[in-house]
Amino acid sequence: MISMAFVVYFLAIILLTITMLVISRLLNPKVVQRSNNLPFESGIVPHGDTNLRWSVNYFLVAILFVIFDMEAVFLYVWAIVVLETGWPAFFATSLFIFVLLIALIYEWRMGVLEWGKKL
Repeated sequence: MISMAFVVYFLAIILLTITMLVISRLLNPKVVQRSNNLPFESGIVPHGDTNLRWSVNYFLVAILFVIFDMEAVFLYVWAIVVLETGWPAFFATSLFIFVLLIALIYEWRMGVLEWGKKL
């Protein structure tokens, strides 16, 4: 059975959401201006061409950072519970680290980490 507290909480969330949407709609300025269609970044209206070419290396390093950052999260959680999990988790984590090491060596050999080269 669903408790009464959950129903009240759910209804409060719905009511709060509807209230915020209605207030936002009422306070929204209805004036249509030409400047409304301009891109707006941090309070600065851009001048000139805003299309910039980004190097692929930038995105590769960003993806690698996210991947290895997630590794750190998994290893941190494992380090917290290492005594409770025992040897099977140690071997599983060792395999995990080994696979990541192989991936890092592969990326290094493919030249992903070298900024001077053109891909």
